[in-house]
Amino acid sequence: MKGLLPALLILTAAPAVAAEYVDDGPYARRRSLILSAGPGATYTERISGDEAASGLAAQLDLGVGLTVGYDRDEVFLLVRGSAGAPGEELALIGGYRSVFGSESWQTFFELGASVRPISGPWLGPRIGFGARHTLSDHFALYGGLGFTFGFGSGLRADTELFTGLQWIIPVGSAS
Repeated sequence: MKGLLPALLILTAAPAVAAEYVDDGPYARRRSLILSAGPGATYTERISGDEAASGLAAQLDLGVGLTVGYDRDEVFLLVRGSAGAPGEELALIGGYRSVFGSESWQTFFELGASVRPISGPWLGPRIGFGARHTLSDHFALYGGLGFTFGFGSGLRADTELFTGLQWIIPVGSAS
């Protein structure tokens, strides 16, 4: 029991030390905070108990991301509100976006999870892919297609079409 506290302190301090090391490396020079917003549409099929519902809904995404690594890959978190059939919903979507290409046109692949705490609750994996066009060093337009599966209050599958504008804010050192 005495050894539990030091072991816990070491386990919780290790990620902080590792993050500090990466921040001092060459990746810090290209680090950016990314704010995003945009509309989209979702088609949902869900089964909950004896009830089945499906339909099309309009959505609005508000997100924040942080670039990681040298290739401008990102970790992101989105808040998605949607209204339409099968009802109003709120989703929290987080994940990793791998970006390919270094010119003004880039493609991306997303892998993450979706949580719908209010309408359900539902939890499940999400994949997405799309393209991004950088307008300048600070702005980009993006769009794509995503698929989410949910488990919890039954089963659900969502197919989403999303678009938006990204505001890219450099936060790394200039050297």
